[in-house]
Amino acid sequence: MTNAARRTRILYLLPTLAAGGTERQAMELVRHLDRAKFEPIVVTIYDPAMVPIEISPGDDLVLSLRKPLGKLGNLIALARLVGLIRARRPDILQSYLRTADLYLRLAGLLAGHPRRVTSLRTRIAGFWSWPWQWTERVLWRASRVIVSNSAATAKEAEAVLGIPHARLRVIENGVDVQRFQPPPDVAAARRALGLSDTARVVGMVARYSPVKDHRTLLQAVHILRGEGRWPAGAKLLLVGGTTFAEARAEVERLVHEWDLAPVVEVHGVTPAIESVYHALDVLVLPSRYEGFPNTVLEAMACGVPAIVSEAANAAGVVLEGETGWVFPTGDARSLAHRLESALTLAADTRERLAHLARVRVQRHYSLQVMVDSYQQLYVELMEAA
Repeated sequence: MTNAARRTRILYLLPTLAAGGTERQAMELVRHLDRAKFEPIVVTIYDPAMVPIEISPGDDLVLSLRKPLGKLGNLIALARLVGLIRARRPDILQSYLRTADLYLRLAGLLAGHPRRVTSLRTRIAGFWSWPWQWTERVLWRASRVIVSNSAATAKEAEAVLGIPHARLRVIENGVDVQRFQPPPDVAAARRALGLSDTARVVGMVARYSPVKDHRTLLQAVHILRGEGRWPAGAKLLLVGGTTFAEARAEVERLVHEWDLAPVVEVHGVTPAIESVYHALDVLVLPSRYEGFPNTVLEAMACGVPAIVSEAANAAGVVLEGETGWVFPTGDARSLAHRLESALTLAADTRERLAHLARVRVQRHYSLQVMVDSYQQLYVELMEAA
C-alpha cells in the first residue's frame, strides 16, 4: 500500500468505556469515522474485567493498559501506553477526560509523538481542584490541540488556565438524529416500559453521581406531592449507570424516606436508551455542572423538551420557553414550579416545543457535524506535519 493510500491511524485513550456522556460521544465518533481514510485504535486505562465495557465501539477491538491498583500502577500503565504507541505507530493520539489526558501527554512526550489531541469537557472555576488546575497550566503545552465541546468552557480555559486561543478547538457534541427521533406511538413506548398509556412521564437519564444532583429532582417531586400538585398517575423514571455506589444508594434512601416509591422508578443502564426518551413528556437534568449535556440533545432529537439547571445549560442547548426551561442550580422549589408547568401543558403547546427541540438539534447538533469537524482536524494535523 502506498503512503498516499494509507489510512490515518488514530489512537483513542479513555479511562474506561463505562456508561457516560463522554464515552458515548467518543464511541459515536469511532463508529462513524470514514473508514476509507481513518483507522481507530481504542484503548482503555482500566481493565474491562474490573470496569465492564458498557459503551461499545462496534466491531473494533478494545485494547487495555490494565492499570494495576496503587501508585506503582500508574507507572506500569504509563509504560504500557508508551510501548503501545511505539508498537502500533498511530499517526494521531487523542484522549478524553482528564486522567486520560495526563497519561496521553506524558506517554506522547516519552514516545516522541508529535500529534497529541487532548480534551476539555467540564467547566473549570469552582469544579477543578487546585492541583488539577496547576497541572493543566503546565501541561497544556504538551497538547498540539485541546478540543472543548463548549465555547463557554474554551473561553474559561483561556481566562483561568492561560491556554492560548490558538491551541483550543471547539467541537460541540453531536447526536444521531436517525437513531434519536420522535416515536411513531408514544402510548406503545409507555406500555413497553410497563407504564399507563396516558401517564405523564418525567425522566432523568444520567449516571448516579453527586454532580448529577438526583437529590434536587427528588426533592422537587416530594414538594409537589406534599402540596397535592403532582399529577395523578404521573411517574418519574431515573435511568443510568452507577458511577458511585453511594450516590445510587442515596437515591434509593431518599425514595424510601420521602415515600416516593409509588411515583419513582429507579433503573440501571439500558442499551436502547431511545426507548426511554420515547415514553417521556419531559426530560430533567439538574446537574451541578456539565460540559455539554448529551442526554439533553438525545431527548430533544426525540421531540422531548428539557428542564435543565443553569449549570447543565452552560453550552446554551436549551432555549428558555422554546425548547425547554432553565432553573437555578440546586433550587428544588424552582424546579418543582417548572415541572408542574411542563406536566400541565396544553397538547398543542407541547407539540410546538417538541418540534422546535428536534429542529434545533438537527440544525446545530447533528452527529455528522461533529464527525466532520473531527475529521477536518485530523486532516489539518497530518497536513501540518
